[in-house]
Amino acid sequence: MKNKELIELLSTLDPESEVILQKDAEGNGYSPLAGADNDAVYIAETTWGGEVYPTYWSADDAGMDDGEWEEIQAKPRCIVLYPVN
Repeated sequence: MKNKELIELLSTLDPESEVILQKDAEGNGYSPLAGADNDAVYIAETTWGGEVYPTYWSADDAGMDDGEWEEIQAKPRCIVLYPVN
């Protein structure tokens, strides 16, 4: 889902509703939304998952050499919604 689609969806709902994150597609757990971070890059590894790299990390933090990290840094930013727990 793109940010535009999320905005459109949320704009039709009660603005006072609490946002709850489902742990997985099977509904094995739930948590309230704690916040959002848009200073990260998402790298898909499959159609259902991947890795997120905060852009403030260094190449060493990411376990990459400088060239690999520069390629990651050049990719579009994503929005990460994170739960309370």
